[in-house]
Amino acid sequence: MLGNENSTNNHIPIATSAEATQSGKASIQPVTLRERRTVPGILARGASYSARLAISAKVQEDAFRLRYRSYLAGGFIEENTSGLFHDHYDNMINANTVVIYDDSTPVASVRVCLLARGTEYTSPAMDTFPHEVNALLNARPNDAFSGRAIEVTRLVRSPHVENNQGLVFLLYRIAGYIALSHHTQIFLACVRSNHAPFYRRLGYSAASGPRPYPGLSCNMLLMASSRERYDHIRTTVPMMDPLASTTRNLEGFYAGEPVQLQLIR
Repeated sequence: MLGNENSTNNHIPIATSAEATQSGKASIQPVTLRERRTVPGILARGASYSARLAISAKVQEDAFRLRYRSYLAGGFIEENTSGLFHDHYDNMINANTVVIYDDSTPVASVRVCLLARGTEYTSPAMDTFPHEVNALLNARPNDAFSGRAIEVTRLVRSPHVENNQGLVFLLYRIAGYIALSHHTQIFLACVRSNHAPFYRRLGYSAASGPRPYPGLSCNMLLMASSRERYDHIRTTVPMMDPLASTTRNLEGFYAGEPVQLQLIR
């Protein structure tokens, strides 16, 4: 699980793309949500949520329970008695899991795995697509920042809010803050083929064909994006920009404090 050692990341300065180039890292109870957040196709415009880094056992369990409910509803895992879904990647120092709450109800979660050239950091993408991921990390060996990547993984919503597309943008917003904090230049996501068009709209392109993916009964393909494309997307799609005025209290994020997220179109 995540430990307090990650709190030091709060002091890592955020680098722009240009700066990086010049510089040369049990039973499941139903959730009751307000109607406007469960209507198909509605983004719940103006809705407020909070996000927490899963440092505490409570937030970690909220993340694992959300994953279980989402993957079970989608038919990607078998039922188990714990009502939780987690894997060995959650115990790694380079893994950061975030939970989004609607008031006190956990509604969505994402895990961000950090990767860096010359380290032993790994992730589901690295273990599933080692040749492709290493090729991306080593593409510019003389640029120190170019060998830094994140994998956005275990992105889930509660089945009761599965039609709230706005939550996906909020998950990517907070994942983007982690990426900026670590001067990330490569963005990775392993997705089902039917989700590839959405990721292409976010600046990703296919980097592999579909393969079996750890823990799930479906194949995934590797998609990748660059820092330049990410910076363009986040500045043109405000819902994805972690530095926009609709995100508050980021200075307490790595200490496990709640970050307020306003959802706008």
